[in-house]
Amino acid sequence: MNIRLKPVWIALALATSAAQAAPVHDWYVGAGGGWAFAHDIDDFSQDVGKDATAINAFVGYNYNENLGAELGYLSTGDWDIAGQDFNSKGATLSVIGRLPLGDIFSVFAEGGGYLYHVDSVNGGDDNLAPLAGLGLTARLSDWVDIQTRYRYMVRVGDDPDNDKVGSGTKRWVSDISTATIELVLHPNRTVAAVPVAAPLVVAPPPPAPEPVDQTFNLSSDVLFAFGKAELKPEGMQALDALYQQIVDVKPKDGNAMVMGYTDRIGSDANNQALSEARASTVANFLIGKGLPADKVSIQGNGESNPVTGTQCDAIKARAALIDCLAPDRRVEIRVTGVQAAAPVREDEPLHASGRQRADAVHDGGDASSLVVVGARPEDEGVVAACKLDRGEGAGVTRNA
Repeated sequence: MNIRLKPVWIALALATSAAQAAPVHDWYVGAGGGWAFAHDIDDFSQDVGKDATAINAFVGYNYNENLGAELGYLSTGDWDIAGQDFNSKGATLSVIGRLPLGDIFSVFAEGGGYLYHVDSVNGGDDNLAPLAGLGLTARLSDWVDIQTRYRYMVRVGDDPDNDKVGSGTKRWVSDISTATIELVLHPNRTVAAVPVAAPLVVAPPPPAPEPVDQTFNLSSDVLFAFGKAELKPEGMQALDALYQQIVDVKPKDGNAMVMGYTDRIGSDANNQALSEARASTVANFLIGKGLPADKVSIQGNGESNPVTGTQCDAIKARAALIDCLAPDRRVEIRVTGVQAAAPVREDEPLHASGRQRADAVHDGGDASSLVVVGARPEDEGVVAACKLDRGEGAGVTRNA
């Protein structure tokens, strides 16, 4: 057997560009038939037609959508030349380079070899011919393709290397073309996954600052002796608890207004001076605890804005009147500023000190406020007036 490999690997150029494509691992089988044409057969017989029937079958593997390999069987036809048969049949091995044209169509080129056995006037011989081809494939379903293929084999015959030139021996050699229609089955074809770009995650804007406007009320009877402006020990304990509540509010760019109030007993001048003194005492205590002095202001309101209204007007006895007017004797600390919204913690108690009981009553001056009275002894008389829309545990940091 005279075999000489002639490298006409046309499809290698297409296959080179396919190395980066996503793998699909697609095995396939196919078969077809069509037309064969012996280009040079009339060189050794003028009375024979050049047309014949071609038959092929093949198995192949697509590594990805652009690159594959194929092994097949090909019969190039049978010509009768003066009572002698001239035909070839054998195996094909080729590299397939494919270019998709969309979801259905693709074109391909192949380059390889045709290892054939030829019957001719000299008997039989085995040789290898270069093979090149082009084709068009249509995808009918996930399993089935139909395609047309054109192939060209160079110098198929009993003397492809011209060894018999000048020997006087008849030589039957011809280039052969085939054109076939083929049915192709893909038992396990899968579609290569298309990389999906990760969605662009845009961070949500920070929550808009929430306004802070809370008023904390303290009973003057807890803080001071009657008619005095000096803190009692239990008053210091109450202010310690109050300071922690102010810290928990954590207003940004916050301000604290300390306002003192008295009852109506005594002269207006004395009551005004006493309310200012008590407001100053509370403000100085809170500044000493850590509130910035430039953010704290005081205001004495004397006997104005009484909480009791007219409910004590009928009382004449001084001691009973003092007891009845106790709610009017108070100090209010109004804290204003802004704060960012904070998540609500369901396990956090409403009161920072952790009370066992809370009595809720409406502040007579504002129907949108809620007054919460602490039950601990040291919190006795400490009243936290909060907006109804304030979330439980909506903590804030102290902003100096």
